[in-house]
Amino acid sequence: MRAPADGSGTPEVVAGGPGVQVAQPRPAPPTAAGGPGAGALAHLSDASGWLNVWVDGRHLVDEPFEHGDPPWGPGQRSLAWSPDGRRLAFTRNEAGFGRLCVVDVADGTVRAVAKGVHGGLSWAADRLVAVRSGARTPTQLVAYDTATWERTTLARGPVGGFEEAGLVEPEAVTWPGDDGATVHGRLYRPPTAATGPGAPPPMLVWVHGGPTGQWQVTFNPRIAYFVDRGWAVLVPDHRGSTGFGRAYTQAMRGRWGELDTADVAAGIRHAGAQGWCDPRRVAIMGGSAGGFTVLNVLAHHPELCAAGVDLFGVTDLFDLDETTHRFEAHYLHSIVGELPAAADAYRTRSPVHVADRIVAPLLILQGGEDVVVPPAQSQAVADALRAAGRTVEHHIYPGEGHGWNRPEVVVDELGRIESFLRRHVLRWRAP
Repeated sequence: MRAPADGSGTPEVVAGGPGVQVAQPRPAPPTAAGGPGAGALAHLSDASGWLNVWVDGRHLVDEPFEHGDPPWGPGQRSLAWSPDGRRLAFTRNEAGFGRLCVVDVADGTVRAVAKGVHGGLSWAADRLVAVRSGARTPTQLVAYDTATWERTTLARGPVGGFEEAGLVEPEAVTWPGDDGATVHGRLYRPPTAATGPGAPPPMLVWVHGGPTGQWQVTFNPRIAYFVDRGWAVLVPDHRGSTGFGRAYTQAMRGRWGELDTADVAAGIRHAGAQGWCDPRRVAIMGGSAGGFTVLNVLAHHPELCAAGVDLFGVTDLFDLDETTHRFEAHYLHSIVGELPAAADAYRTRSPVHVADRIVAPLLILQGGEDVVVPPAQSQAVADALRAAGRTVEHHIYPGEGHGWNRPEVVVDELGRIESFLRRHVLRWRAP
């Protein structure tokens, strides 16, 4: 909305409206006087069904790609004006792969200038600075000469040498959902399977959190860790994920715990049928909302996975509705339903109420100070599994929250997961 600086008058809606997402409003810089963008307001909007670049009510870049992440992630900068207001730099999400683009404000001509997932865009003088990453590109701070688009690396996060370590680029894959809809994901194939040369690899199905979110193709040491050890890694973008347009994301509305579970299960079946993996050696892992999907897949499709890893996952929707922090208050109203009307859905989709159906060994890792998904959630499902006589390992990291901050905890996490998967998946033998 736009209103007089003194607070008087009536606010004017300049973008968005019911059912329309807007994000990242960016006024043209003062130095843009005289340029075609002088005095303009750029922003992202999904009024067309895709989160695209708009300027003053004009759909400047109309294409079937998203130009930003979901707006619940604070501090995003996937859009930046040139100092003269003649161009806008923006990022493009191509099925999880990234690309940096520039659009001419006057005529809408788009030029793709660099590959990789970019963020934190800042344009000053003749330099565009960004944070850049990719599956084989450790996170780095880069600067582009905006006349030639030559790139200079200014700084990098991880130590050098990873580029020469045989990191694997994933491929975009799709599979049919149970209702025939197309479901998206990315597949990392190991050079050699953990079970030996020429053998189909074991597969780790790694479900992102959110649940409205996506893991783009950035430098991910955890994925690289398992691919290097001979695991195929499937990263599913079940419906409800971002990156594929508003309709794809909104398909989850009222269906969390149902649609995500079905889409991931369909992906596992497809992976086995296509020879992407050894279907007898599939493990599923995810954190937070991803852990919720993991537990539901294990409970409702017990034949698909040899083991599961739940990282601080949601187990009880009733409890989550009462105890989660205020940033996500009322989130469940849209993705599950409002209480008390949706009580049956809260009950049937909560893993703690169907834990007795889980037969695969399960590893649960939880932060002791988690305020997003309280530790009691993990404890409840661990207790239920033990009562049912199942194999469950439950470990709490004191002082950690919703994810791990200390390097020694990350090292311990990877070691625990690898040991667990070796015992319960890799050592499987046909009866």
